[in-house]
Formats: sequence, structure tokens, C-alpha cells
Amino acid sequence: MNATTPPSLVIDVVDTGDTVLFRVRGELDLRTGPRLDRALTPFHARCCELDLAEVPFTDSTGVNLLVRNHRHAARAGGSLRIVSVTRPVLRVLRLTGTAALLLAGDGFSEDPDVP
Repeated sequence: MNATTPPSLVIDVVDTGDTVLFRVRGELDLRTGPRLDRALTPFHARCCELDLAEVPFTDSTGVNLLVRNHRHAARAGGSLRIVSVTRPVLRVLRLTGTAALLLAGDGFSEDPDVP
């Protein structure tokens, strides 16, 4: 990879039996989103958690992908929730009004620096 090539999206899948954890690293956007979409699709009927602690950026493509997969999971009897997230991605989720839908539990306290 040279200096002009953006890092690709890396997805590690950990299946514990009860839950499938997706550890995602890299930017989530138009170019990389289809890879995460393909990884999530077979698991819609399962309880899935997304660790986005190493995702420094997402755009509307990433947000739409997350919301769409959340809805598909709910229809299939599964679930999809974000259990860890970076501040920039959290900011985008809050700005788009999708944080309440996608974030797990109360682990994401209100931060005055993040709308």
C-alpha cells in the first residue's frame, strides 16, 4: 500500500455462539461499505454487535448501511447494535438521529462536545 492508497476496511468476526461480534477497522464509506454489508447479511437472524472503536470516519453510506442492516436483523428475528464507537462516528450518528436506534444501552453518555 502506498501513501495515496486509503486503508481498506478490516472486519474480524467473533462468533461466541450467543452473539456475533464484528470488530471493524478502517473508514466506512461508499468504497468500503459493501464489504461490511456482505459480512453482516448472513447473520441477520442472530444477535450481532458492532465494535466500531477503530472506525475513524463514516459517511451517509455507512449510516444507511447500519440502519438497513439493523432493520433486516429485526425482521429476521435478530438484532444489530453498536457496542463501541469513535467520537467522530458517534457525532455522525447523533447528527443523523440514528444513535438511539443503533447504540447499545447507556454506555454512551452525553458529551457536550458531541451534538
